[in-house]
Amino acid sequence: MKIYVCLICALILASCTAPIEIKTEDSPPQMVVYGYITNEFVQQYVRLTSSAPFFEQESNQDVEDADVRLHSSEGKDYRFEYRGHGYYVSIQRFSGKPGVTYNLDINVDFDRDGEVENYGATTTMPATVEADSVEIVEIDIMGYRHYSLNLYMQDPPEANYYLFKFFINDTLTNDFLRELIISDDHTYNGSYIDGASIIYFEDAENEEVQEMNEEYENMYLVTHGDRVRFQVINIEKGYYDFIRECKAERRGENPFFGGPPSNITTNITNNGIGYFSSYYVQEKEVVVP
Repeated sequence: MKIYVCLICALILASCTAPIEIKTEDSPPQMVVYGYITNEFVQQYVRLTSSAPFFEQESNQDVEDADVRLHSSEGKDYRFEYRGHGYYVSIQRFSGKPGVTYNLDINVDFDRDGEVENYGATTTMPATVEADSVEIVEIDIMGYRHYSLNLYMQDPPEANYYLFKFFINDTLTNDFLRELIISDDHTYNGSYIDGASIIYFEDAENEEVQEMNEEYENMYLVTHGDRVRFQVINIEKGYYDFIRECKAERRGENPFFGGPPSNITTNITNNGIGYFSSYYVQEKEVVVP
C-alpha cells in the first residue's frame, strides 16, 4: 500500500496561494472552489476564493457574493448561505448517501464586469468500505519510542482510493490538505489488509521529540492513554489525484531538472480550480497503550 503524507499548499483551508499553472506574473485570477459532502448529518460547506498571482505575497481573496446551490440525483435541492471567510454553509443539515450524484451550481460576477459567471462540479459518493479494526503498537527505533497505527480491513476487488484522517483526544489533527494521508490499493487490491502501518506517532514525553516538533511538519505527538479516532474514507479517484498532484506541485517533481508545473486535476467547470468531492466517513477508536 502506497501511503502519501500530503505536504501540499492548503488551497482553501489555509491562507496560501492556490497552486495553478504558472504562465506569467500577470496571470488573471481564477475561481478556487473547495468542499465536500459527507454522510454526516451536518451543515455541509463549500469555500470560494480567488487565486492570487503566483509571484505576489498575498492570500487568496474570499468570494463573498455568490449564489451557491446543490442538486442531488434524488431530486433534492439545497441552498448555501455565506458565513464569512469564503465559506458557504448549507441552510439545512443533511447527510450524503453512497451512489448519489451531487451537482454544485455557483453563480457569481467573479470578474466584476457586470455579467454573472457560472461554475459547477459533479461528484458521486463512493460506496463505503468497512474497516474491521485499528491498533496502536509501541515500537522502538534506534532507542526512540514510536507508535504505529495499524489497519485491519478487507479491500474490495475493484480499484479503491483511500483518505485517512485522525483525531487525538477529539482534536482533528490532520485537517489541512497538506497533512492529508492518502493511499491507493495497488498492493492489496482485493486482499485483506492485515495490520498495514498507516502513520507513526511520536512520543510526547520525549523532550528531544518536543523540540523537533517545533521545526518539522507532520509530527504527531501522543502519550499513554491518549484516545485516537481514526477515519477510513473511500474517495473518488479524481479527488485522490487532486491531493497527490498538489503534493507534487508544492514539493516539485524535480527541483533541479524538472519542467514547469503541470496542471492539477480539478472537476470545477469554467476554468475554475480546486475540487468538490463527496465521501462516506466511518470511524474507529483506539487508545495509546
